[in-house]
Amino acid sequence: MADGMRYIFKVSDVPLIQSPDGTMQDSVMITEDTCGSDQYTAGLFWVRPGTHGHSDVHPGQDEVYYIISGRGILHLEGVEHRMEAGDVVFVPKGHEHSVSNDGDEVLSLFWAIGEAWSKLPEIRDELSTWPEIPADKHW
Repeated sequence: MADGMRYIFKVSDVPLIQSPDGTMQDSVMITEDTCGSDQYTAGLFWVRPGTHGHSDVHPGQDEVYYIISGRGILHLEGVEHRMEAGDVVFVPKGHEHSVSNDGDEVLSLFWAIGEAWSKLPEIRDELSTWPEIPADKHW
């Protein structure tokens, strides 16, 4: 690439991190540092079968998921919404949300937020507490 910019990412190109309780893994792929994006932050997210992820709120940003594989429940402001592979999910800004995996396989999704990584201090602070794990520990 003549300009030094990166346009295509593999999971192995960025750190794989895991929640302290071992129920979730994340890979933040699109940021200012990885590709120069100043409008989007995006990555891949996995939830272990039979587990419920922590609740989250993004006060100023909407979030979108594309469910790659598996099935589960989006908990949005206390209301359960079924989701499965092939679904696109919209989480409005300011809405408390979490994801449960009630299936037998890992729930895999692509997530995107229409804001630069540098402008997402709550997410950066939270994910900074998740330890990086070796790629061979990915489920």
